[in-house]
Formats: sequence, C-alpha cells, structure tokens
Amino acid sequence: MPTINVTKSFPFSPDGKTVIEYDKGQHDVSERCAVVAVDQLKVATLISDEDKGSAEKEAEAQKQAEAKAAADAEAKALEEKAKAETEAKAAETKAAKATTKK
Repeated sequence: MPTINVTKSFPFSPDGKTVIEYDKGQHDVSERCAVVAVDQLKVATLISDEDKGSAEKEAEAQKQAEAKAAADAEAKALEEKAKAETEAKAAETKAAKATTKK
C-alpha cells in the first residue's frame, strides 16, 4: 500500500459509491488512489519507504520533545507552587511572631 503526502485535500471514491475526503498530511492509500492523487490531480506526492521511515522518526522525536516540554512545564509549576506555599508560611510565621511580641 503506497503512502502519499497530500498537499491539498481531495475527495476519492474507491468504489464509485462512497467518497473519502483526504486532508493534508500523510495517508496510506490504494494504488489507484495514489495514481489519481499524484498523477492526475497533482495534489500529492508519493513517499518512498525510506522517506516514510524518516518521517516516522521525526514524528516520534517531535512527540518526545512535546512530552518533555510538558513534563518540564509541570515540574516548573510544581516548583513555583511549592515556593509560593513556603513564602506564605514564612509570612504567616513572621506575622505570628510580630503579633506575639506586642
């Protein structure tokens, strides 16, 4: 099954009855759909197996980078929350000491 990279969305009917709309991006399609999209409509390019592997690796790397960024953001938020709680407790302690001295 060939893989194509769709640059402009297009409709395709595999059986003449149902219509499938292919949006931009990579799609695994039938041989006939690939011919129509690439050669006739010129709205897609054929992706070789080598390119497909590279694209999958890039997608995985992007996914890992996004997960790391989310984890880093969560860790930073937790640090800021802990710092705010510590500062609030310090302010309470200072206020309590000031009240006791009076």
